[in-house]
Amino acid sequence: MKKALAALAVAGLALPGSSAPAEAAPPANQLCPKWDSGRIDVSGKQGSVTIKAPAGKTIAAVCVKAGSAKQGLGAEVTYLDYAKKAVTVSHSSGKDISHYSVKYVPAYGYKS
Repeated sequence: MKKALAALAVAGLALPGSSAPAEAAPPANQLCPKWDSGRIDVSGKQGSVTIKAPAGKTIAAVCVKAGSAKQGLGAEVTYLDYAKKAVTVSHSSGKDISHYSVKYVPAYGYKS
């Protein structure tokens, strides 16, 4: 159990008691980190994307890229307070998503 709590703390997750996602500064190069999923390109014009975790995993963090650094936009990283099996993400600018990436953690005792 201590290892699981330490892993959650390292992943940037808060312990129970808070439910709002914590946002981190965007990566310096304005691209999402490759993380566990790699960078996943989004085709067409999609303002939001629903992401589902693979079996045995939950979603701990998501990075979404839309717009460009020239527009004062780019990648946005969100660390979830509670890991989830699925999330729907969008960019705060409302622009279409160009790519995203996901950080997973094991789904220890997760109940849907």
